[in-house]
Amino acid sequence: MPYYVMLMRFTSEGFAAIHENPDTIGRIREALQRWEAKLLGEYQLLGAYDHCAIFEAPDNFRAYRAALEQEIGTAADTEILPAIDLPLFQRLVTQTTETAGPHHWQIQSWAKLARLSMRWYAYSRWVWRYCKPLTVTGAEHFDAVKGPCIIVGNHTSHMDSLVLFEALPQRVKWNVYFGAAADRWFIKGRKELTLQPWYQSLVMGLFPIQRGGGSATLDYAKWLLEKGCNLVIFPEGTRSTTRKLAKFRHGVSLLALEKNVPVVPIYLTGLKEMRPKGSRELRPGPAGAEILAPIHFPNGCSVPDATHKIYDAMSAVHERHVR
Repeated sequence: MPYYVMLMRFTSEGFAAIHENPDTIGRIREALQRWEAKLLGEYQLLGAYDHCAIFEAPDNFRAYRAALEQEIGTAADTEILPAIDLPLFQRLVTQTTETAGPHHWQIQSWAKLARLSMRWYAYSRWVWRYCKPLTVTGAEHFDAVKGPCIIVGNHTSHMDSLVLFEALPQRVKWNVYFGAAADRWFIKGRKELTLQPWYQSLVMGLFPIQRGGGSATLDYAKWLLEKGCNLVIFPEGTRSTTRKLAKFRHGVSLLALEKNVPVVPIYLTGLKEMRPKGSRELRPGPAGAEILAPIHFPNGCSVPDATHKIYDAMSAVHERHVR
């Protein structure tokens, strides 16, 4: 999730409000929380700016700048800067940012057989070791899906893909491919075997999605659907760090409407506690996968309406679990 540094220079009205009620400065924290941002640090400054807030947020810089300036602009002049942590910056300047893929050969029979032989190593062993137990409900909903489909899930942990895969029927597993961020999973020149782009395509069944790449980034996903493949995409785009579902992006709806395929939502539980974002440690615990009824879109359905329909289906289950 991207990091941001927000610098504020209070107006005279802002200073007056803080002097009258120091708790007024808490509006900054409240504004960030309303926009699903996580506050990492907050400081009062002695210099050209008066206040500094460091936060992470799931959306893009321009959207957050516009939203936050609207909320607190009457009290302060704001400057919001995107940032990355120093170790990541040091790695980036010493390695290529060139990506590889997609690899069209990954749908060939030999590749599917190789993936099947590596399934225990890549997926199942982690689920068996840490999901105690894994409870899957609603598998009968796949009986109504006769052709290719797009499977969506909520995204809270690196365990999400592993558990979602285990929850799928065998006939879907045989021909399913996961959308993954190209700038994370398909970088060239990495030394680790399991981080090689070809490994991601062959063993993990991933295909790259270029973040912010425009409509062309969906071309390979469209090709997979045309070939009768099933797709898994997390429409939140990144792992959520709040109790709310993040805003869904429109990529799934664009694909489903253009290729006339159903969307099957799967709601995952227990995985955020098992491996919270930022943690490298896995803790055993109960996990669940609730497979919902497939969503079919009528002719003439708009992309925003389709996205809302998917979000509403997932949100109804989410609200039940967070009460």
